[in-house]
Amino acid sequence: MRVSVIIGTYERPHYLVRTLASMAGQDLPPHEVIIGDDGSGDSTRDVIRTFRKTAKFPVIHVRQEHDGWRKCAIMNKCITESSGDYLVFTDGDCIHRWDWLRNHARYAKPGRFLGGGDLRLNTAVSEKITAEDVLARRPFSAKWLSENGMKWRRSMVKVYLPRMLAGPMDFVNFTPARFSAPNASCWKSDAEKINGFDERFGWGKEDVEFGERLRHAGLGTMHVRYVATCLHLDHPRDGTITREKIEHNFRLLEEVKREKRVKAERGLAEMQRDYTVER
Repeated sequence: MRVSVIIGTYERPHYLVRTLASMAGQDLPPHEVIIGDDGSGDSTRDVIRTFRKTAKFPVIHVRQEHDGWRKCAIMNKCITESSGDYLVFTDGDCIHRWDWLRNHARYAKPGRFLGGGDLRLNTAVSEKITAEDVLARRPFSAKWLSENGMKWRRSMVKVYLPRMLAGPMDFVNFTPARFSAPNASCWKSDAEKINGFDERFGWGKEDVEFGERLRHAGLGTMHVRYVATCLHLDHPRDGTITREKIEHNFRLLEEVKREKRVKAERGLAEMQRDYTVER
């Protein structure tokens, strides 16, 4: 099975460095890493080119010009450019434990997608983590996080829990897993079956809606919250996001749920070819 990792990013090169370090540190190397860039400047391109020189797997930079928040569009372009059988999605402000990809691959089964969620770090510890720390596996220690400014929150059980208990904890969670952008995966054929991400969506619930349509297509779900640990670095929120835009997305999501819709209204089949690819 060929596993492609798709990373969404926009103008956060100093975060992307750490995300890519966590890809280099995976004990199961990806078939390829695809960075979906929503129109970042030269700094992001330079980070990717530098990483590509030492990476032991193909690193593909898929870039579109920035025209507002168009993550769904760049995700569709990455799906199109991917050559893997299985797609694992994350964001360029996340870092991943060394067994993250191995466990996504381990639990990948026909007829289901995986959802893992994330542990959101606070500003203090987010600013201290370096790429060297990531490669040395330090941020995945609860003790190290606490010593570097992370305050206790319930979701920290993901790093406190002994790894031998991670699988059982995910197994006994009987609520349906959500497709969450920082940490989720599915077969490429299933993403194509539902016509990819719906480009009518702006920021908010676009990933959840993708998962809803996978369920409507007949897929089951499985939690990988504890076996596929993902840490989300803190950063200021996008100031262009308004309540009106979020409410628009909620209305679209409810419409998809009500109508049991499977295919995106504006997805892979309607995708524009307005992008570049650097390998």
